[in-house]
Amino acid sequence: MDMRLFDKSPQVASLLVRLYDSHKVYDLARDDDPLARAELTSAVAELLENHVHLNNREQELLSDVLIGLMRQAEADLRSALAERLSVIEAAPLRLILNLANDDIEIARPILSRSAVLSDLDLIYIVKSRGPTHWQAIASRAQLSPHIIDVLADRKDKGTAIALSENDRIQLTAHALEVLSGMAREHEEVAKPLLMRSELPEAIVRRLYDHVGQDLRHYIRDYYGIFSGEVANAIDEIMLEFTSSDHEDRFMPNDKVLMAARQYAAKGKLTLSAMMQTLKRGQITSFIAMFAVYTGIPAHTIHDYLRQSCGKGMAVICRAQGIQKNDFAMIYLLTNRMRSEHRIISQADMMDVIGYFDKIRPEVALRLIKNKTEVTCDS
Repeated sequence: MDMRLFDKSPQVASLLVRLYDSHKVYDLARDDDPLARAELTSAVAELLENHVHLNNREQELLSDVLIGLMRQAEADLRSALAERLSVIEAAPLRLILNLANDDIEIARPILSRSAVLSDLDLIYIVKSRGPTHWQAIASRAQLSPHIIDVLADRKDKGTAIALSENDRIQLTAHALEVLSGMAREHEEVAKPLLMRSELPEAIVRRLYDHVGQDLRHYIRDYYGIFSGEVANAIDEIMLEFTSSDHEDRFMPNDKVLMAARQYAAKGKLTLSAMMQTLKRGQITSFIAMFAVYTGIPAHTIHDYLRQSCGKGMAVICRAQGIQKNDFAMIYLLTNRMRSEHRIISQADMMDVIGYFDKIRPEVALRLIKNKTEVTCDS
């Protein structure tokens, strides 16, 4: 390449020389030297930071150089560059499109994060690539209503799950209809879809007859909207759980507690993870996770959740620094431990929240430290 084309941009010309030298080093590195790869990635990033200062001709030439590099580079280098370029707003569109149409391992960060891609670019990729590319696009922090509808219309299960789990976007009415239709056949789609605040009650009602027992419990506890035939169906489900050990059916066994400990060992036991478990209707797993999270015996958590007054859990949540909204959600979503047939009244909920507000954190900590039993008469 004739470097005289960059006479007015000496910094860019020097970076191109550095880029060439770095690429040469990388080619010579038989063991795929990570230092050489880092040097080359850094050189490309610096070039792109200066990209906005070039004229149109220089920008085109620079794009040619970088696209040529991409074609010669190995997958791991392209992947490293894609990660770096995905957050550079001034990256050349031609280069971004080249990476976006690569194998999904390379394209994923570009598809899920790059602000360079327009709606037309995304539509082209959706129509020309496969499900893994659709799913990466569905995870973007910002999606226009049109792109959301285009993705939903692919009727791909993985894409539907990605859209339903993406809490940074607002699903359109059309997308909700399409996804709810898929949710009737795929519970993996139904679970995250039912957690969305924009889901209309009419769709929730239709989904009720097509999901498993855990999600039916969640719908009943969270929405509290059913009557007539649906209420009869709920009563029939409840009969399945009637047994002599009715009061202990949510008590986790050793296997469930061990799973919770392993989850904690991997650093995944967070309040958010526990709340998601509870929202899926998995009360037993929640008790096990909460016991490991707080260090309080599972049987104590179990017994406190069965209290109609909610005082025991209020004390634990206060001592753990858990916010009022999360405490209220815990109390709401564990209602079937206390009553199979009665929806929580507003008055009951106000009493529970009132006690939570009343108990001071330092008092709650002292009660927990002293292992003081908290009763409704306390």
